Amino acid sequence: MGSLGSEKKLDQHAHKSIHENDDDAVPPAAASTCDHERFAEQIHYFAPPHSTTLKHVLILIFYHMLPFTLIPTAMFCLEMYWVYKFLGWVGVTAVSAFLLFLAVAPPYYSKSIRRKTRPLYETLASYLPSAKYIVPKTPFPQDKAYIFAIHPHGRMFYANALFSQVHEIWREPIKLVQGDLFQTAAGGFFQVPFARNWFYMIGIIPADKHLIVDKLRKKNHVTIAVGGVREVLLGTQDDADVLYLKKRRGFLHIAMDEKVGVVPVYAFNENQLFRHDSKAFLKFWENVNRYYKIGVPFMRGYFNLPMPYRKELLIAIGDPLFAKEGESIVEFQERYIQALKQLFDQYVSLSPDPKHKLIIT
Repeated sequence: MGSLGSEKKLDQHAHKSIHENDDDAVPPAAASTCDHERFAEQIHYFAPPHSTTLKHVLILIFYHMLPFTLIPTAMFCLEMYWVYKFLGWVGVTAVSAFLLFLAVAPPYYSKSIRRKTRPLYETLASYLPSAKYIVPKTPFPQDKAYIFAIHPHGRMFYANALFSQVHEIWREPIKLVQGDLFQTAAGGFFQVPFARNWFYMIGIIPADKHLIVDKLRKKNHVTIAVGGVREVLLGTQDDADVLYLKKRRGFLHIAMDEKVGVVPVYAFNENQLFRHDSKAFLKFWENVNRYYKIGVPFMRGYFNLPMPYRKELLIAIGDPLFAKEGESIVEFQERYIQALKQLFDQYVSLSPDPKHKLIIT
């Protein structure tokens, strides 16, 4: 498999901390340097750091951000108006029939098309100052399927898309060569023609139990942003990540039933890529979702537009967990939460904010 980052040497310059420390504490810069040296062989880059070009910015705007605004809806309405003006109801009927066909057409997945679109997702890494991933020392068992549980969800699952669509890069160091990897997304995306067909084609499937189980039984792997919309509506903070996890057991039930591994994955700085919304606004959006599943609020970054801030990103991959014989779902969940906490504590010192906190609800 190809790799952009596995051959890159670790940047030895430590992040400078802006936090004050006790007199007897190890200075943050020195501690960060020690941690980088200790984990040097496990850290890789998704793309060369500080390699942003105008091309990357334009791809990010028009491919990744624009579809999540009201502009495509406005353009569609305008196009339908012109179809009616020049072709009348015959043209409107023909376009409507085509859209209906796209809405009910069987899902089609193309591995070759997905491979050709990979540069579009590598842009997610190239746009940032740096996008790193850290892998476990021990390779994964090769005869198993895995659920990669992504935390936190983030405003637009930025890290999830990068992790899922450029998966060949991080799979190489852990020797996970068996099976394909599929990204899951909210079911609402698959009610929209074009978006539905495109997502299926590049390996994105609805977060539906039956579809997930089908992929796992074929020895493929899936990624799940566990927190979902509920986590987004909890809000984001500068100094802490708040995860909605204690009531999320569905992915663990699947792992127990199918005897597959669950891998905790933590994306440090994911929640800092967009502006934090007020509690009042999030409460309003929560009420809207009770009546219509519209999903997450519109994300805002630079200039109040859906343009993410350029922040460093670190994705840490944990060791796989398997349900033990006779273990209850409550016990399995407690063990998973402890593993996730350990993953966070182990690598937070390598993140842009070594004092960042983790809150699990």
